[in-house]
Amino acid sequence: MGTKVRAALVFLAVAIAYGGTQPAFEVASVKRVRDYSPLATMNGDISHGRLTLNNAHIKQMIAVAYEIQSVRIEGGPGWIDSDQFQIAAKAEDPQTTEKQVRVMLQSLLEDRFRLRIHRETKLLPSYTLRTAAGGARLEHAQQEGTDRCDRTMEGGRYELACQHIQIATLTNALAIMLRGPVVDQTGLTGEYDFALSWEDDDMYPAVPDAMERFGLKLQMKKVPTEVIVIDSVERPSDN
Repeated sequence: MGTKVRAALVFLAVAIAYGGTQPAFEVASVKRVRDYSPLATMNGDISHGRLTLNNAHIKQMIAVAYEIQSVRIEGGPGWIDSDQFQIAAKAEDPQTTEKQVRVMLQSLLEDRFRLRIHRETKLLPSYTLRTAAGGARLEHAQQEGTDRCDRTMEGGRYELACQHIQIATLTNALAIMLRGPVVDQTGLTGEYDFALSWEDDDMYPAVPDAMERFGLKLQMKKVPTEVIVIDSVERPSDN
């Protein structure tokens, strides 16, 4: 089946599921962060039909909307790596699923940021994450919480602290740190708490060495990798 035919069928399926139009938030607020800080990291939440994103760059918002690592997003003007935004949005139905909220974020980006994209597959150097010969040594999260990974530096020592995470969250954090795509080949499910620390500001090989303490291996090789290319995007007005 040709690419154009598959794309048409996907569009038709979405149109049928949502009554012919892509779903949108009932209300949405978009505000630019005026006091830019390169150290401010994105955080947010999707739950009960609501979305919040704080200190988010455009690439990070696209990553959330399309469930793709931000390092796999190419193109766009220079300001997309410096401008930060706060997003607060709500679907009409509190039972709206996380998947549906992500599709609504796609609509918001198209409407408010005039975002236009296309997809390509490229042969890129990528990191693969897999379990070591002895198996993973990760501890399952003991209590409920929001999944997140935070990277800090103090006195030349680096730390990656993760709480209540799925492996997808870990690979996203690693992709940002290593500035390259990370492909999950662990087969691990569940949610975990752990912290890594190292003293070398060269992320590779410091990070792979740190990961081995948890029975995980990072290796680089060239693999076909899907990327999103930004064709056009505009700064939105605050609202």
